[in-house]
Amino acid sequence: MAFLTILIPGLVDQAVFDPSRITVWSWFTCLFAHQNLLHLLANMIFLAAVGPLIEFTRGSWRFLVIYIVGGVIGVLAHFIFSKVSPPGSPLLGASGSIAACVGYCAIRFARTKVPVLPNLGIPVGFIAGAWLLIQAAGSIFQVGEQMRGGVAFWAHLGGFLAGLGFAFLFGGLREARFEYGHEVLSKMNERGPAAVLATADALLKQQPKNRVAQWQRIEALQEMHENDKCVGALVTFFESGDASEKEKAIRMLDSLGRISVLGSVQRLRYIDSLPSDSNDLKLLLLKSIAAENDDPRRPDALVSIVDLLGESEDARAYAETLVTEYPHHPATEAAKQRGLIS
Repeated sequence: MAFLTILIPGLVDQAVFDPSRITVWSWFTCLFAHQNLLHLLANMIFLAAVGPLIEFTRGSWRFLVIYIVGGVIGVLAHFIFSKVSPPGSPLLGASGSIAACVGYCAIRFARTKVPVLPNLGIPVGFIAGAWLLIQAAGSIFQVGEQMRGGVAFWAHLGGFLAGLGFAFLFGGLREARFEYGHEVLSKMNERGPAAVLATADALLKQQPKNRVAQWQRIEALQEMHENDKCVGALVTFFESGDASEKEKAIRMLDSLGRISVLGSVQRLRYIDSLPSDSNDLKLLLLKSIAAENDDPRRPDALVSIVDLLGESEDARAYAETLVTEYPHHPATEAAKQRGLIS
C-alpha cells in the first residue's frame, strides 16, 4: 500500500476513514495506508516488535483476526468519539491494529522483559501500562475539543482494549499463567525438592492438567523418598501421557523397582503400541513380566524376549527357562514352530 500511494498519490484520500463521508471499504483501507514515510516507519517498528510474538504463539490466522478486527474496533472508537465531539478528523494508519497487538502482548507476555539498556530489561506489561496511560491522558485532554488531525488516541485505546479481549478469547492469559508457573518452578528448584513440591501442588490446584508441574512434583517426591506417593503420581502420569511421557514414567518406575504396579496386561498393551525401533524399552517391560514367576503371561513374555534378543547368550538362557518351566505351554509350541527354540 505504501508503494501504491507513491505511484497514485490520490489513493490516500480514497483510503482514509473520514467520519463525515464514511464508505464501507474505508473501515479497512485506512488500516493499511499512511500519511508519509515517517508515519509508516513508526508503525512498522512497533509491528515488528509485537507482531511476531503473536504469530509465532497463536498462528497466522489468529494474528490476522487480532490485527484486522482490533483495527476496525479502533476505527469504531474513533468514529464514536467524533460523534460525541464533532466534527472529528480523518483517520489513517495501522495504529489501531498495532495497539490491538500491544494489548494482546500486555496480557500474554506481561512478564517478558524487553532490553532497554545493557543489563536492564523492562517487562512488557509495564511498558504497555505506561503506553495506555499516555493514550488515556491524550484522549482526556482532547475531550470537548475538535480533533486536530494529530494522534488518534481513541483509535489507539479502542484497539488496545480489543487486544486485551483477544488475549482472553485466544488463551493468552492461560498461556501466560502456565509460563509464569514454570518460571516459579524453575526458581524453586534452587531451593530444594520441598519447595518444588509445595509450588507444584499450588500450581496444580489452579492448572490440574499442567504436565510440567505434574512431572516436577513427581521428581520432587522421588528426591524426598516419598516412594508410595511418587509411584501413585507416576501411574496417573503414565495413563494420561503421550509417548515420550509414558516412556519417562516407565523408566522412573523401573528405577524405583515398582514397575509391576502397572499390570502385565497393561504393559503388554503398551509394548504393542511402541514403534519397531524401541527394542530397549520393549525388553525392559518384557523382562519385568518374565521376572514375575506366577504371572500367567510369563511364557509369552519369554518368547518375545527370545525373539528380540536373537542369537545371543541371553536369548539362549531365556529359551532354556521357557523349555524347562513351560515344556507343554502353547507359547513354547508356537516358539518351536517359529524356529525360535529347538
